[in-house]
Amino acid sequence: MPEDRAFDDTGRPAWLEPVRRRIAGWLESSAGADWVVAVSGGGDSVCLLRVLHRLAPELNLRLSVAHLDHGVRGEQARDDARFVEALAGSLGLPFDLGNWRPTRAGHFEVDARTARYAWLREIAEARGASVVAVGHSRDDQAETIMHRILRGSGPRGLAGIPPRRALGPAVALVRPLLDVTRREIRDELARLNQTCREDPSNDDVSHTRARIRHELLPRLAAEYNPQIVAALGRLGGLAAAERVALDSLIRPIEAAAVRSIDPDRIVLDRRALIAHSPFVIAEIVRRAWRAVGWPEMAMTAGRWQRIAERIKEGRPSVIHIGEGVALRVDADVILLERDREPAPPDSISPVVLEAPGAVEVPWAGGRLTAEIVNNASSYDETIDLDRVVFPLVVRPPAPGDLFAPLGMSGRRVPLRNLLRARRVPQSHRRAVPLLCDQSGILWVVPHRIADRVKTTERTTRRLGLRWERVD
Repeated sequence: MPEDRAFDDTGRPAWLEPVRRRIAGWLESSAGADWVVAVSGGGDSVCLLRVLHRLAPELNLRLSVAHLDHGVRGEQARDDARFVEALAGSLGLPFDLGNWRPTRAGHFEVDARTARYAWLREIAEARGASVVAVGHSRDDQAETIMHRILRGSGPRGLAGIPPRRALGPAVALVRPLLDVTRREIRDELARLNQTCREDPSNDDVSHTRARIRHELLPRLAAEYNPQIVAALGRLGGLAAAERVALDSLIRPIEAAAVRSIDPDRIVLDRRALIAHSPFVIAEIVRRAWRAVGWPEMAMTAGRWQRIAERIKEGRPSVIHIGEGVALRVDADVILLERDREPAPPDSISPVVLEAPGAVEVPWAGGRLTAEIVNNASSYDETIDLDRVVFPLVVRPPAPGDLFAPLGMSGRRVPLRNLLRARRVPQSHRRAVPLLCDQSGILWVVPHRIADRVKTTERTTRRLGLRWERVD
């Protein structure tokens, strides 16, 4: 019998005992016995609820069920809620229902995730629970790691989804089924004769995550490695273990290097950093950045590497590094500061960018460079040169600007929504540089390129783009 269909001597699936041991370990370490189980109605979360309900008497767990209606599927979503409520009732468990409605076009996935976890934390706090359990599986872990590989993630991203993390000051988010495959979950539901309700949007291959699930991973399993999901899971486990080891090594360096942190400025001691590798320098900068709470969505691995290289070189300079932050390098001190206020409207005028070439953008305080490249590592963005409709112009935002950002399959959204999502201060939005060709916005500098100019396996010529802050 295949391993993923094995059962123990009591007739229980073999994977259940490792799940029980993991939960018992959490309970022994610090997790309380009151748990909120997030149940969407899909197979993974329904199986999680049934597993926890089965283990509750043995582990002295006190469970409640929570379901959030995301407000986009109408009667289907209401049917999901009724299904979950009925399931909770059949198990004799308390039930909480929440409702959320999207408010920003083009940001549903990010906003829904943020809203879901915020609501779950509120429910946990209201019920006096210290744990929220969600139903991510080993397949979800593999999809996450593969997605990050395709985006060029560094070692931190390869660690994938953690089995446990903080959701609030006194609430932990746990994933008991993270080592259980989706097939094992479906087999268990069939064995229990337990129905579930799957969200059809999970099969929409216009989304990258769905294509990874339904196209890429099955092809890799069929043509390269039948155990690709397990292999990616092992990669994530090794990366996570390396993160723990790295933390212990970096902590004393970090203590010596970080002079001060406040909401608008990070001060680092360059002398405490230069003896270390660019990787270590980038990691310490990233930690300070995260500690101060600056957004990271535009901070790619390449940008962290560029910061480390500038610090290592030690040449006095000022560059814009993304998310409205400037890096100032001196012989002994490194400053990361929020950008100064933008130029007033009457000093803003468009400028033409020759490619290859560079141009000063005085109203934004920077220099934009475009070069035909083979190696993209030293550039903020790389786009498909043959999809650009010349000439190029750098201009400020205009009322009513629409933009089709990378990852949205050509769908256009108001530019103001993107800038708001990137946490660009209202006073700075009028001076955000927009690199445009004759078909519209190519790059909202330094936040996001347009989907239409992304590089693919068919790309033969690339244009590298770089933005640098200048005084």
